Amino acid sequence: MKKKYSYINLLSKSNYFFVFTICLSLFFTSCDSRQPITEGLAEKDLRRVIYGQPVSIKNTDFTVVPMQIVNERDIAEARYTDDGKTAEDISQNAHNLIFFDEKTKETHLLTTQKFKRIAFSFEEIGTYKKSSTIILYKTLQEDSNQDGFYDWKDAVVMYVSDNRGRYFRAVTPKNTRTIDWTVEREKGQIYFRYIADSDSNRIFDLKDPVYINKLDLTQLREAKSLKDSTQISIPLIDKESRKEYEEILLSK
Repeated sequence: MKKKYSYINLLSKSNYFFVFTICLSLFFTSCDSRQPITEGLAEKDLRRVIYGQPVSIKNTDFTVVPMQIVNERDIAEARYTDDGKTAEDISQNAHNLIFFDEKTKETHLLTTQKFKRIAFSFEEIGTYKKSSTIILYKTLQEDSNQDGFYDWKDAVVMYVSDNRGRYFRAVTPKNTRTIDWTVEREKGQIYFRYIADSDSNRIFDLKDPVYINKLDLTQLREAKSLKDSTQISIPLIDKESRKEYEEILLSK
């Protein structure tokens, strides 16, 4: 079993709050590049697309090329290393991804949806003798906290695809923030923890409930005909059971 970004210790309320605040802050700002919201036509005319360093996908013939939209003035101020590469790594702050097939030389975009940020990681799924790679994506689509910036402080929704960038599907609900995920490699299952902004104050905090959704990788293969934004994971605990268990625990 492999855990990613396990930040919350269920030790006490004070420890919970401390770890939650500090670790989530580090997680979502470690690859953060704040993008101010500019919707004017003049700004759009100055935008350009830059390409990040290609990333090969293990055990496949595919390579991922991150794409990012920047303003023309940002390009002029970009820092470069001695070998001519940009100093900034855009792979964790992309706007879209290109998948390149080394065998056929064909390319395709990950999605036609508009994202403000995409960060991706690879996960091995399956047994030792028969395993495959899937790709998990942290995404943000709007300025959910309305602070005037697109960054990882906004709502973060998880997506998944196969190792060729196909069947790009949502796995956590809209307007939530993903905390972490746990991969059950041999079972082909992934559990996602996320927070819902229950009081609509645009802040994800201890007042908001934490949920767990489960994704069985067979669901990804069965989701070929679904839209990208269709959520294919299911709650680990149904609403009725969740309410019953919480009432029992709180009554002690």
